[in-house]
Amino acid sequence: MSRSFENSRKPPRSAGGERKSTTRTKGGVNSVEVAGMVLRAISETAGPARLADIARATGMPTAKAHRYVVSLVRAGLVERDPSTGHYDLGPLSLRAGIVALSRSDALKRAERVLHMIVERTGETAAAAVWGSHGPTLVRLVEARHEFASSVPLGHVCFSDADRISAILGPELAQNRAVGRPGAPTSKGDLERRLAAVRSTRLATVKEGDGGLSAVSAPVFDANGQLRLALTVFGRSGRLDISPSGPVAALIKELAHSLGSELHGR
Repeated sequence: MSRSFENSRKPPRSAGGERKSTTRTKGGVNSVEVAGMVLRAISETAGPARLADIARATGMPTAKAHRYVVSLVRAGLVERDPSTGHYDLGPLSLRAGIVALSRSDALKRAERVLHMIVERTGETAAAAVWGSHGPTLVRLVEARHEFASSVPLGHVCFSDADRISAILGPELAQNRAVGRPGAPTSKGDLERRLAAVRSTRLATVKEGDGGLSAVSAPVFDANGQLRLALTVFGRSGRLDISPSGPVAALIKELAHSLGSELHGR
């Protein structure tokens, strides 16, 4: 019997050295499942992951984890930060996540509510969910006038806690320097505003004349968990962002109504 034939009968080795099929395992493709483990490890990391972190989370040797990560980068599912060498979810992962979310029952219901917001306020409305980097816009219904605001799908409203900490000081300093109307200028001021948002379940933003203004309200499920947030955007001066104004009342009412619908699912 030839050596090549003998070798062809032997299943390939796994990471630990034992022979194991990489083409099919119980009707599946083992290498795809391993790639899924790598993606999960990256998605569950608080921020961009080091190769050593990925290897540790998946139980792989570093060299094997690197081979999978390289292939995932080529596929667009992972991206590498050239300045740090760390890895994060790539554009294809983000696009797939947005598509999956867009097909969920909650967002189908939310889209109907967004159309109601646009009809009643005349401004652009959006739904955001909590993604790997923070609140991410996944649904948008644009207003139809020349001054309508537009925000791209996939836009992250702000980053995760670690990234916020890194930019918080410069951001507060810039607020003080330029005198942004209504913007926090110290950590204490920011904490007070956050407490008010949590209490009223309503957030407002105003960037000044000609800038972007927004009113946002959360939607909770039956367990009190945040499912998504409804937001209306408009140019400052066009959109009333007063917490006691009609726009805020509308957003809160529709957020509560949508939450009640989701409770019944």
